[in-house]
Amino acid sequence: MIKPRYSRFATINVTNLVDVTLVLLVIFMLTAPVIHRSADVSPPESDQGRIITNLDPGTSLVVEVADDGSVTVGGETVRMDDLSGLAATALGSGRMEAYVRADRNVRYEVVTGVLTELRRGGYPTVGLLQESREAEER
Repeated sequence: MIKPRYSRFATINVTNLVDVTLVLLVIFMLTAPVIHRSADVSPPESDQGRIITNLDPGTSLVVEVADDGSVTVGGETVRMDDLSGLAATALGSGRMEAYVRADRNVRYEVVTGVLTELRRGGYPTVGLLQESREAEER
């Protein structure tokens, strides 16, 4: 009987599949922190104050209040009771600045509630964000 020179392997070569999967994993890991989700908020306009063109989510905490009174942080809806704990966690992780971006039609009571909870979380001062009239005129 003649013995075959090469034996057949019935296995699948998964090296290419693993390589592609790891490359996609690295791409998603690098792009995930860059994606910034935001609530649909239109704050009031003013031509006074400091103009902030870019907020770094790694160094500042931005709390958004929609016109229906819902509070969001980083695109995730947060209950008012949980906001002080979230603020304390953010302050502990290195976010030294806190800002509130509220819709122009939101009740004043909700904004003061957010400011109070941020104060309880450890932020002594909180900035209020508004749209700049100068940017629209250019």
